[in-house]
Amino acid sequence: MSYMTESIRPALEPAQWKMRRSGPISLDVVDRVDYIVIEGPNGETVKVTGADEIFALISLANDALPADDPRKITPGWLSRIETIRDMIRDLADSGDESLVPLRRELATGWDQMAQVLSAILPPEYDRPGDPEDDGR
Repeated sequence: MSYMTESIRPALEPAQWKMRRSGPISLDVVDRVDYIVIEGPNGETVKVTGADEIFALISLANDALPADDPRKITPGWLSRIETIRDMIRDLADSGDESLVPLRRELATGWDQMAQVLSAILPPEYDRPGDPEDDGR
């Protein structure tokens, strides 16, 4: 099993967060609607709006990362999240009864993370051999 030796730096610096901008990518708000704006090299712009479209952009951006990029969400990540969720579920009804509701709530949180990761990843039939699943 590989372990990361370097920490992953934040995607945006504090000033970029303040401006909601990183180079040609920015967040804009018009009439209380959030838009992701991407500027092309010739000044053309594309706007992505709506939760479904923005989530699709996240998924495609993740897919575009190189297989060895430690920031890439992989089936291995999903598998580890599901394993932790299942362990918490298995332990939920054992031990101190006063902790049962907390353990169930924790398992529900891990299940939500698994669902989000699963939704970001391409369907299994599009992942022949899962080469990016290197156990990280």
